[in-house]
Amino acid sequence: MRIVHNTPEKLVLTFVPWVFATVLSAFLLGVVGFGLNALFTGDVSGAFWGLLVIPMFVLLFLVIFVRRDDLILDRDSNLLQLRHSTFLGRTRVQHRLEHLREAKLQSSRNKNANTYRIALVLDGGMDAGTHAVTPIYINGPGPERGVAAINAWLAQDVDSAAPQA
Repeated sequence: MRIVHNTPEKLVLTFVPWVFATVLSAFLLGVVGFGLNALFTGDVSGAFWGLLVIPMFVLLFLVIFVRRDDLILDRDSNLLQLRHSTFLGRTRVQHRLEHLREAKLQSSRNKNANTYRIALVLDGGMDAGTHAVTPIYINGPGPERGVAAINAWLAQDVDSAAPQA
């Protein structure tokens, strides 16, 4: 996850799978190009697969798996928001910020390496427990940086009283 905004009042992290979306889009363009070439050369079977069947599956993957995840921690409104945006729409889950105890790193073992994601530990309210911010595990330093940023932001001693003259 990438840190978009970090002030004592608000912390915003976002995750967009640009590489996955770009690879799927490039594959889609390549298949459509193959289908158009097959259509213009008279290969009906190749045009059918290249313009209809394979693009439908690739578009289905784009719609299902490409999503944007945003985590917003806001002291002013005492809210923790998880927003998920896909091609099909948006969802938003809200919790009271005071219920957020910490962020932790969840890991999953692949064939070659460990992958990680951020999880939030809520200790109050109806949704007490551990909740993943993103449904997928990724490699790289993003999740670890996100957990460190969330925990550092929560540990800040912020004076909520109005300044006096």
